[in-house]
Amino acid sequence: MLIGINPFLAALFIPSSLTFPYPFTNTTSPGNHTSHNATLLPPTNNTAPIEYHCEYTYPSDLTVVNSRYPDYNQSHLHEANQLFMLRREIIDMGEIATRVQFSSLPSNTTNTTCRLEFILPRPDLQVISGFNPTFNVYQVERDTNGVATWQTYEGNTGTALLFGQVNGESEALDRTRSVGGVAAVGETKCNDTLTFQMGMAYNARDSVPNYWEFVNVAPPGFPMQGFRMVYGC
Repeated sequence: MLIGINPFLAALFIPSSLTFPYPFTNTTSPGNHTSHNATLLPPTNNTAPIEYHCEYTYPSDLTVVNSRYPDYNQSHLHEANQLFMLRREIIDMGEIATRVQFSSLPSNTTNTTCRLEFILPRPDLQVISGFNPTFNVYQVERDTNGVATWQTYEGNTGTALLFGQVNGESEALDRTRSVGGVAAVGETKCNDTLTFQMGMAYNARDSVPNYWEFVNVAPPGFPMQGFRMVYGC
């Protein structure tokens, strides 16, 4: 039987179409568009100020993949395309991972750097458990809107390149929330489409799986939480 979404999570959101986390000081409050601007004015020496504009782009798709259904490709599991869910008790046994994809980014010919950031979910709008729900992030090459299944998850192959890691331990999360709640995951060269696979880093302890679930919320949804791509600053 498929694992159901916690009803309270689904009802609380407005729908929308290294190695522990550390915050950035130049983040800004969201507006009501897919891309948002933050202006930074550096010191000047009798010259016109140079303006840096941060552009924010949010995931076009999140796809949950489950080792119990390795070839499932009929639709999104749980009929959700903005659900983030990770679970691990023992590697490859009942394990759940998530693919996060961004599209409509600057092309690779622009030589623009894209930074993946993670906005911590509000504690009452997530389910997190286990002795250490830290998760790994891997960058992979995938077609835009390509099908994702457990068979395409590379996190357990031993060959996937680690892009970054988010520390899920409570002390690390508290530190990040105390300074704005935004964690940097990593940077890469922008491309029209960037795809990441995410999975738990550790096995369970005392038979309690490491687990993390929330809904990724982009503007105009509130509260904004989950993943975003930042570039241009």
